Amino acid sequence: MKTLSKHPNVIGPNDAFLNEISVSRLFEMYESIGFIYPAKKKLLAPHFKQIKYNWSQLVGSPDELLWILTNNPKTNNFASVSVMKQSNYGVMAQHLVSAGDPFESLKVMLAAQWRAEHSFDATNLDSSQNWFRPDNRYAFRIFASMFEKLGSQKASLLRFEYLHFSLDRINALTDNHYSIQEVTGIDNDFIAFARAQYGDIFVQAEELDTEDIELKQLNKSYASRGLKYQRKIFKVINQYSGEIIAALISRRAPIGLNFSFLENRSYFIIDKTMAPDQLGPVIQTMLAAAKDVYKDFALGVIPITTDARALTEFQRQGAKYLRTYMQSIWLRAGFAQWFEHINSFLEGIEQRRQRRTA
Repeated sequence: MKTLSKHPNVIGPNDAFLNEISVSRLFEMYESIGFIYPAKKKLLAPHFKQIKYNWSQLVGSPDELLWILTNNPKTNNFASVSVMKQSNYGVMAQHLVSAGDPFESLKVMLAAQWRAEHSFDATNLDSSQNWFRPDNRYAFRIFASMFEKLGSQKASLLRFEYLHFSLDRINALTDNHYSIQEVTGIDNDFIAFARAQYGDIFVQAEELDTEDIELKQLNKSYASRGLKYQRKIFKVINQYSGEIIAALISRRAPIGLNFSFLENRSYFIIDKTMAPDQLGPVIQTMLAAAKDVYKDFALGVIPITTDARALTEFQRQGAKYLRTYMQSIWLRAGFAQWFEHINSFLEGIEQRRQRRTA
């Protein structure tokens, strides 16, 4: 394993450079290598000035709210990854891009994991996650196998349908069988419900079992940069049984920190055992609550992540299906194993290259 370079902004062990590319230049590279493709560029265009401002405010911030790693500029194959702080003690690694060389993309991934483990301790970083499409065979091969290696005590792998629901299409409630209650602190019933639906790793990484469930501490850090980050959580109660049957976890973050707008995602969590005829009114109840959270969101939509079971009903009510994602989560207890797992792929590529040149 290489030692850290003497250059203060070079991160070991793979000579990745920390925050040494300007946001403007990074976005230019995104476009030149096709990460910002025409359809995405059209979607981003009305908000691009604000997106660029948001990134510029956060990169290099004292609380490390957003950091960018790029590979050695001496190589002809550009690669980068960005890491966004998305909870008090958790980050989301995203926008892994390269000019087509998997070796270089793996190197910046390794550097990001190295930094997460060695530049932070458990008091300020305890989990990491990324999102990838299951039809991306390369990403699926790496991250699905990562979950198998770390196991369910250290990692989670969940499948989500990603939708946009126009705020203009949300109707007033007509069903009073369900009530909405906001969760603002420790709520054991809510925690048990979320754990039953998505597992304990999801609960831990999303910090749903903490007093600061609204992420007020994180919002203070964003506010110091002139921006806002908040989370609103609601539980849906069956008025007759008194049981939680659904939950809404809605984030409001500076727009465009993720170019698919996952930074503003809203989890629509619905009881796995719910009868199909309940889905419609329950979703309507949740949409009505979420509408107020997103009323000033520049896209005019609610970015929804939910499970496949609810997809048809969302579409029936007017949601636009965008794509399917896998959410990969790993806790600090698995950081070292995650690094070694990715490193094994890198070593495999190195060995194949050596055989070809031998």
